[in-house]
Amino acid sequence: MKFTFVALVSLSTSVIAADQTVIVNSNNFSPRDITVSVGDTVTFTNQGGFHNVISDDGTSNNNAFRCANGCDGDVGGNGDAASNSWSFSLTFFSEEMIGYYCGIHGSSGGNGMSGTINVIDDIIFNNDFETIPG
Repeated sequence: MKFTFVALVSLSTSVIAADQTVIVNSNNFSPRDITVSVGDTVTFTNQGGFHNVISDDGTSNNNAFRCANGCDGDVGGNGDAASNSWSFSLTFFSEEMIGYYCGIHGSSGGNGMSGTINVIDDIIFNNDFETIPG
């Protein structure tokens, strides 16, 4: 009996890791687009400028955010744009493509200072191999 294994590999310019850091400065996010797994954490850190970070319209309630000096809805959090050296972390618990933007220099839908967080379910990688009898 002969078996052939076919591996499906997806290459992307996004980065996959347990935790990610996005630097906010000079009217951009670096990296702009990232991929994380469900349960991973993304930390945004402002290194210069008057900014905040807001999830696009239509983002599910599980993943929606508006943050700078903390996040709206958190105790003591404030998502208003600020120029101090703020940092906040978000953990994502459901699979979704989330667009985000600076409320001062961008807008929902990928306009201006914006980016994406692709939250994936790792379990899909467990089924990426197919056995074909030959």
